[in-house]
Amino acid sequence: MSAPTGGLAPAELLQVAGDLVEWVGGRVGYLALGRTCVSVHVDSKADAEHLARLLSLGEVTEYPPEDHARGFTVWSSMSGVEPRFAVHYSGELVRPVRAFPPTEPWWGDLDRPSDGAEAA
Repeated sequence: MSAPTGGLAPAELLQVAGDLVEWVGGRVGYLALGRTCVSVHVDSKADAEHLARLLSLGEVTEYPPEDHARGFTVWSSMSGVEPRFAVHYSGELVRPVRAFPPTEPWWGDLDRPSDGAEAA
């Protein structure tokens, strides 16, 4: 199977989805896969925040309840990043809800000499 443009191969997406389910001990309501996205629906606030933190999901959107639907919260990756990840939770949350934006990896400086001299 070949990878769709801008995404992972289907087998790779399935592997990533399996890893996400494993990271929360299988406590997933359901999982949705697209060609360039993985969406996880969890039943626990702790699991939602755990996945959001591990995936560095920097956008959080709250959808208030309406007459015909209960409210829910979605943590998602920044646009332009593929595959795109989203974590959905529809239970009660303590406000404010935190986002977990990506940070500069600590290993990014390893290839750059700190004072211009090469290491021995």
